[in-house]
Amino acid sequence: MSKLERLCVRVPKVYDWVTRQVDRERQFDSLDRLAFVCNDIEENDEVDPCEFLNDDEDFIVNIIPTDEDGDEIDASEIDCREVGPRQDIFVEELGVELQLVKLKLEGFYVVELRNEVTNEVVCVSSPIPFCIPQKFLLCAPEGTEINCHIFDFFGNGVLCCSNGEFVELAVTKTFCLSVQAEADVKVEIEGRLCKPREDMIEPIFEEKCPKITFPPQCPEIFPPKH
Repeated sequence: MSKLERLCVRVPKVYDWVTRQVDRERQFDSLDRLAFVCNDIEENDEVDPCEFLNDDEDFIVNIIPTDEDGDEIDASEIDCREVGPRQDIFVEELGVELQLVKLKLEGFYVVELRNEVTNEVVCVSSPIPFCIPQKFLLCAPEGTEINCHIFDFFGNGVLCCSNGEFVELAVTKTFCLSVQAEADVKVEIEGRLCKPREDMIEPIFEEKCPKITFPPQCPEIFPPKH
Protein backbone atom coordinates (compact mmCIF):
# COMPACT_ATOMS: atom_id res chain seq x y z
CA MET A 1 0.00 0.00 0.00
CA SER A 2 1.37 3.43 -0.95
CA LYS A 3 2.57 5.60 1.93
CA LEU A 4 1.85 8.73 -0.09
CA GLU A 5 -1.19 10.83 0.69
CA ARG A 6 -2.99 13.66 -1.06
CA LEU A 7 -1.98 17.00 0.42
CA CYS A 8 -3.15 20.57 -0.11
CA VAL A 9 -0.35 23.10 0.22
CA ARG A 10 -0.13 26.86 -0.12
CA VAL A 11 2.68 28.01 -2.40
CA PRO A 12 3.56 31.21 -4.27
CA LYS A 13 2.67 30.64 -7.92
CA VAL A 14 4.75 32.53 -10.49
CA TYR A 15 2.39 33.97 -13.12
CA ASP A 16 5.19 35.63 -15.09
CA TRP A 17 8.93 36.09 -14.76
CA VAL A 18 11.34 38.24 -16.75
CA THR A 19 14.88 39.50 -16.30
CA ARG A 20 16.28 42.73 -17.70
CA GLN A 21 19.56 44.58 -17.79
CA VAL A 22 19.18 48.29 -17.09
CA ASP A 23 22.09 50.57 -17.97
CA ARG A 24 22.33 54.20 -16.95
CA GLU A 25 25.04 56.75 -17.71
CA ARG A 26 25.62 60.07 -16.01
CA GLN A 27 28.14 62.83 -16.52
CA PHE A 28 29.34 65.28 -13.89
CA ASP A 29 30.95 68.51 -15.09
CA SER A 30 31.19 70.01 -11.62
CA LEU A 31 32.63 68.86 -8.31
CA ASP A 32 29.75 70.38 -6.33
CA ARG A 33 27.49 67.33 -6.39
CA LEU A 34 30.34 64.84 -5.90
CA ALA A 35 31.79 66.36 -2.71
CA PHE A 36 34.88 64.15 -2.76
CA VAL A 37 36.86 63.33 0.36
CA CYS A 38 40.44 62.55 -0.68
CA ASN A 39 42.98 61.08 1.71
CA ASP A 40 40.71 62.21 4.57
CA ILE A 41 40.96 65.81 3.35
CA GLU A 42 37.71 67.73 2.95
CA GLU A 43 37.66 71.42 2.05
CA ASN A 44 34.13 72.80 1.80
CA ASP A 45 33.09 70.08 -0.66
CA GLU A 46 35.56 71.36 -3.26
CA VAL A 47 38.38 68.80 -3.06
CA ASP A 48 39.71 68.19 -6.58
CA PRO A 49 40.83 64.54 -7.00
CA CYS A 50 42.98 65.53 -9.98
CA GLU A 51 45.35 67.27 -7.57
CA PHE A 52 46.28 63.84 -6.17
CA LEU A 53 47.51 62.47 -9.52
CA ASN A 54 51.00 62.56 -10.97
CA ASP A 55 51.45 63.06 -14.70
CA ASP A 56 51.85 59.33 -15.37
CA GLU A 57 49.04 58.15 -13.08
CA ASP A 58 45.33 57.63 -13.43
CA PHE A 59 42.37 56.55 -11.32
CA ILE A 60 40.38 53.35 -11.39
CA VAL A 61 36.75 54.49 -11.02
CA ASN A 62 34.38 52.19 -9.12
CA ILE A 63 30.67 52.71 -8.49
CA ILE A 64 29.45 51.20 -5.22
CA PRO A 65 25.79 50.93 -4.13
CA THR A 66 25.23 52.36 -0.64
CA ASP A 67 22.57 53.51 1.77
CA GLU A 68 21.89 57.22 2.27
CA ASP A 69 24.77 57.40 4.77
CA GLY A 70 27.29 56.06 2.27
CA ASP A 71 27.65 52.59 3.80
CA GLU A 72 28.05 49.86 1.19
CA ILE A 73 25.08 47.55 0.63
CA ASP A 74 24.49 44.39 -1.38
CA ALA A 75 22.87 44.72 -4.81
CA SER A 76 19.82 42.81 -3.54
CA GLU A 77 19.21 45.59 -1.00
CA ILE A 78 18.63 48.23 -3.68
CA ASP A 79 15.00 49.31 -3.53
CA CYS A 80 12.85 48.14 -6.43
CA ARG A 81 9.07 48.43 -6.13
CA GLU A 82 5.85 48.84 -8.08
CA VAL A 83 4.37 52.33 -8.39
CA GLY A 84 1.05 53.52 -9.71
CA PRO A 85 -1.92 51.49 -11.04
CA ARG A 86 -1.58 48.72 -13.62
CA GLN A 87 -3.03 49.12 -17.10
CA ASP A 88 -4.63 46.26 -19.07
CA ILE A 89 -3.25 45.99 -22.60
CA PHE A 90 -4.38 43.46 -25.21
CA VAL A 91 -1.43 42.09 -27.17
CA GLU A 92 -2.83 41.11 -30.57
CA GLU A 93 0.11 39.01 -31.74
CA LEU A 94 -0.22 36.83 -28.64
CA GLY A 95 -4.00 37.00 -28.38
CA VAL A 96 -3.82 37.70 -24.65
CA GLU A 97 -4.43 40.58 -22.27
CA LEU A 98 -1.40 41.58 -20.22
CA GLN A 99 -0.77 44.27 -17.64
CA LEU A 100 1.53 47.25 -17.99
CA VAL A 101 3.46 47.41 -14.70
CA LYS A 102 5.50 50.42 -13.63
CA LEU A 103 8.49 49.95 -11.33
CA LYS A 104 10.95 52.31 -9.67
CA LEU A 105 14.57 51.58 -8.79
CA GLU A 106 15.78 53.96 -6.10
CA GLY A 107 18.85 54.28 -3.95
CA PHE A 108 22.32 55.75 -3.58
CA TYR A 109 25.86 55.10 -4.78
CA VAL A 110 29.32 56.51 -4.19
CA VAL A 111 32.16 57.03 -6.65
CA GLU A 112 35.39 55.46 -5.42
CA LEU A 113 38.72 56.48 -6.97
CA ARG A 114 41.65 54.09 -6.63
CA ASN A 115 45.25 54.69 -7.65
CA GLU A 116 45.77 52.42 -10.67
CA VAL A 117 49.34 51.59 -9.56
CA THR A 118 48.91 50.94 -5.83
CA ASN A 119 45.15 50.13 -5.93
CA GLU A 120 44.74 52.26 -2.82
CA VAL A 121 41.52 54.23 -2.32
CA VAL A 122 42.35 57.92 -2.74
CA CYS A 123 38.95 59.62 -2.98
CA VAL A 124 35.33 58.75 -2.21
CA SER A 125 32.36 60.89 -3.16
CA SER A 126 29.36 61.68 -1.01
CA PRO A 127 26.28 59.43 -1.54
CA ILE A 128 24.60 60.27 -4.86
CA PRO A 129 20.87 59.50 -5.20
CA PHE A 130 19.34 57.82 -8.25
CA CYS A 131 15.78 57.04 -9.33
CA ILE A 132 15.13 54.93 -12.42
CA PRO A 133 11.63 54.20 -13.80
CA GLN A 134 10.92 50.99 -15.71
CA LYS A 135 7.88 49.52 -17.49
CA PHE A 136 7.07 45.84 -18.00
CA LEU A 137 4.33 43.99 -19.87
CA LEU A 138 3.50 41.06 -17.60
CA CYS A 139 0.84 38.52 -16.90
CA ALA A 140 -0.06 40.25 -13.64
CA PRO A 141 -3.84 40.03 -13.11
CA GLU A 142 -5.56 41.52 -10.09
CA GLY A 143 -4.54 39.65 -6.95
CA THR A 144 -0.91 39.17 -7.94
CA GLU A 145 2.03 40.96 -6.36
CA ILE A 146 5.20 42.10 -8.07
CA ASN A 147 8.43 40.67 -6.67
CA CYS A 148 11.30 42.79 -8.01
CA HIS A 149 14.91 42.50 -6.93
CA ILE A 150 18.36 43.33 -8.28
CA PHE A 151 20.46 40.17 -8.42
CA ASP A 152 23.67 41.87 -9.59
CA PHE A 153 25.17 45.31 -10.08
CA PHE A 154 28.16 46.66 -12.02
CA GLY A 155 29.54 50.19 -12.08
CA ASN A 156 32.56 51.99 -13.48
CA GLY A 157 33.56 55.31 -14.92
CA VAL A 158 36.22 57.61 -16.36
CA LEU A 159 37.68 60.70 -14.73
CA CYS A 160 39.04 63.40 -17.03
CA CYS A 161 41.65 65.87 -15.76
CA SER A 162 43.50 68.69 -17.51
CA ASN A 163 46.63 70.30 -16.08
CA GLY A 164 45.84 68.85 -12.67
CA GLU A 165 42.26 70.16 -12.61
CA PHE A 166 38.90 68.39 -12.81
CA VAL A 167 37.17 68.47 -16.19
CA GLU A 168 34.52 65.77 -16.17
CA LEU A 169 33.48 62.47 -14.61
CA ALA A 170 31.41 59.95 -16.57
CA VAL A 171 29.91 56.94 -14.77
CA THR A 172 27.96 53.90 -15.95
CA LYS A 173 25.67 51.82 -13.74
CA THR A 174 24.30 48.40 -14.72
CA PHE A 175 21.40 46.85 -12.81
CA CYS A 176 20.40 43.20 -13.32
CA LEU A 177 16.67 42.96 -12.57
CA SER A 178 14.52 39.93 -11.84
CA VAL A 179 10.78 40.69 -11.92
CA GLN A 180 8.07 38.17 -11.04
CA ALA A 181 4.29 38.39 -10.78
CA GLU A 182 3.23 36.10 -7.93
CA ALA A 183 0.20 35.07 -5.90
CA ASP A 184 -0.32 32.49 -3.16
CA VAL A 185 -2.36 29.52 -4.39
CA LYS A 186 -3.44 26.17 -2.98
CA VAL A 187 -2.06 23.15 -4.82
CA GLU A 188 -3.00 19.53 -4.43
CA ILE A 189 -0.02 17.16 -4.49
CA GLU A 190 0.75 13.58 -3.64
CA GLY A 191 3.41 13.14 -0.99
CA ARG A 192 4.05 12.75 2.69
CA LEU A 193 4.92 15.12 5.51
CA CYS A 194 8.59 15.69 6.27
CA LYS A 195 10.22 14.99 9.59
CA PRO A 196 13.56 16.29 10.90
CA ARG A 197 16.47 13.84 10.81
CA GLU A 198 18.21 12.65 13.97
CA ASP A 199 20.98 14.89 15.27
CA MET A 200 24.46 13.39 14.85
CA ILE A 201 25.66 14.79 18.19
CA GLU A 202 24.32 13.25 21.38
CA PRO A 203 22.67 15.80 23.69
CA ILE A 204 24.57 16.72 26.86
CA PHE A 205 21.60 17.98 28.83
CA GLU A 206 18.17 16.54 29.35
CA GLU A 207 15.99 17.04 26.29
CA LYS A 208 13.16 19.45 26.95
CA CYS A 209 12.15 20.36 23.44
CA PRO A 210 8.90 18.76 22.25
CA LYS A 211 8.74 16.82 19.02
CA ILE A 212 7.67 18.82 15.99
CA THR A 213 4.19 17.77 14.93
CA PHE A 214 1.57 19.01 12.50
CA PRO A 215 -2.21 19.24 12.99
CA PRO A 216 -3.98 16.09 11.80
CA GLN A 217 -5.78 16.23 8.45
CA CYS A 218 -9.26 15.09 7.52
CA PRO A 219 -8.60 13.05 4.38
CA GLU A 220 -12.21 11.84 4.33
CA ILE A 221 -13.40 15.31 3.27
CA PHE A 222 -10.37 17.32 2.10
CA PRO A 223 -8.80 17.49 -0.40
CA PRO A 224 -12.01 16.47 -2.21
CA LYS A 225 -11.82 13.43 -4.47
CA HIS A 226 -12.38 14.12 -8.15
